[in-house]
Amino acid sequence: MLPYNQKELLLQIAGGDEQAFRVFFDLYRKRFYAVTFKMTRSDSLAQEIVQDIFMKIWQKRSMLPGLVNPESYFFTCLYRRIYRHYKKLALERKLLQVIAESPSFQNITDEVINASESERLIRMAVAKLPPQQQLVFKLSKQEGLSREQIAEKLHISPNTVRNHLAHAIQFIKADIRTATFILFTFLLDRY
Repeated sequence: MLPYNQKELLLQIAGGDEQAFRVFFDLYRKRFYAVTFKMTRSDSLAQEIVQDIFMKIWQKRSMLPGLVNPESYFFTCLYRRIYRHYKKLALERKLLQVIAESPSFQNITDEVINASESERLIRMAVAKLPPQQQLVFKLSKQEGLSREQIAEKLHISPNTVRNHLAHAIQFIKADIRTATFILFTFLLDRY
């Protein structure tokens, strides 16, 4: 259990106090980094993961006062984030192995970017969108609702819906291009 002053700190953070969050950041940054570096052996990856954890804690700050054992919660979040990294890495390696065993480099695009792979890349990109853009995108593309229907359902203007969709599509395209670029750069280095 956290000492009383740290519990008070979490209450302040839950209230949106950025200075209290900075104090919290200073309390946990080195410990989060040490654990992450020990498990990843990568300075840049450890820094990225630690930054992600602090962002998640800030985004979910309203639930901080209700935590029974905050320190356990923080480190569980950290371990889960590291686990997701390794799971993603394993999937990427498996995909690259399939590509490397491909009979011809000419057909690589057809083999890699098939319908299910494209759908997976889109799902991954959509998951990275801000919540409102995610919701608007899903209502439009998965449920087939019109801009006006979405606007009515979410109590926002059709122009806001249009803007959310435009930003979402722009982000998804860029994210997929980045993933494809990384994959092909890797492949070109191997050949």
